[in-house]
Amino acid sequence: MHVDIEHTKRVHAAVKELPNEETAAVDAALAQLAGTFGRPHVHAGTSIRGLRPPIYEFRATRALRVVFLHRGSLLKVDFVGTHAEVATYLRNAR
Repeated sequence: MHVDIEHTKRVHAAVKELPNEETAAVDAALAQLAGTFGRPHVHAGTSIRGLRPPIYEFRATRALRVVFLHRGSLLKVDFVGTHAEVATYLRNAR
């Protein structure tokens, strides 16, 4: 399954604010996303989990999550934050 990955302005802004080691972790996790999404047995190793359709998350570090939306062959990376921040994001997502 071929997927394209798009990043929102919110993600670019959030990543700019992260310490270098967390930025590197997000970049490494994003690099794996295209190769693993749509392959459920591989999801476990990358911590991809469905939150509610079409919203998914994966873990970049122990504390940092990346949220993306699955729209056909497009994965739109929309948010980077802690578990609590992701919960707030979900409450406000429409």
